[in-house]
Amino acid sequence: MIGTSKAMTEGVAEERRQILDSPRPPRSNGTHTNEEDQPGQEDMAFCMMLMRKKVHFFPVFTWIFIIVSFFICYGIAVAHGHVEPDFPYISGCRCSYTAIKTPERCYFSQLINFGACLLAGNVFIRYLQMKEVFSKHNTADPSHRRLNIACLVVGFLSALGFSMVANFQTQVMRPLHYTGAGLAFVFGMCYCWMSSALTWKQRVNMNNTYVAVLQLINSVVLTVFLVVFGVSKAIYKYKETHGMGTKWDTLKTVYLLSTITEWLTATFIVTFVLTYYPDFKKIRFYGPRVKFNTDVYPRSTASNGDVHVNADGLQGNNEERV
Repeated sequence: MIGTSKAMTEGVAEERRQILDSPRPPRSNGTHTNEEDQPGQEDMAFCMMLMRKKVHFFPVFTWIFIIVSFFICYGIAVAHGHVEPDFPYISGCRCSYTAIKTPERCYFSQLINFGACLLAGNVFIRYLQMKEVFSKHNTADPSHRRLNIACLVVGFLSALGFSMVANFQTQVMRPLHYTGAGLAFVFGMCYCWMSSALTWKQRVNMNNTYVAVLQLINSVVLTVFLVVFGVSKAIYKYKETHGMGTKWDTLKTVYLLSTITEWLTATFIVTFVLTYYPDFKKIRFYGPRVKFNTDVYPRSTASNGDVHVNADGLQGNNEERV
């Protein structure tokens, strides 16, 4: 038994020596390999490969997914007789809203939650792109960098607002629902203006003046719709509460004005990400990085960067990237 254990130990040691002594594939021209040519890329998930090389389709997918989600939930609500086939509010209570009853409420929450994550993803990629623009062109103005960070925070809060609107129905969670609506619409409008201003300031470095103009136009139209929506809904709610009519008679015009502009406001907030399509064609997204702490996984590395195996049998290279 002792002899067998000794033989196994010697076999493992011999196997490790063979790994250490085995020749390594030469580096081309002795230079650092391109990050895209690193081994293991062929094993990457297809979605990550698509995000890396075709990231400009991400805003298009985001827009299609969220708009289709709105109409899917609206169609389910109409099919079950929960709303009238006109222009109800996107979410809320009574018979004038789309996403308060089951099953449409469940679909609405799930789809918009995912859509909010997509919006946040666009905000994050845009932040990284602008950060790279500053680095490449040695932008010294700190106000541009601060504005970029502010865009990231406000954009995330707007995406959070969309998720809150979907999950907290106004009939049972009115304060949280309207808090989410404020984040989604007001912060969404602010994000569009802030991002438009940043794009305009960097239009020469990015060679995208037409994109900056499109973003400004989108922001202006969005602001108009949001103001009209806020005013018309306030008027409608005030008159309805004081018994001055209903949406079926004297208040029909102001009711339709408020519901239509609500849909248009949400649509133009989502449409803003489509303006990222031309700029995202110029970049590749490599995603987050994971690194080992050197003190946790010590290892020996040759000066030429070849992979070695340490005493624990772990492989590595000069960079500690996984």
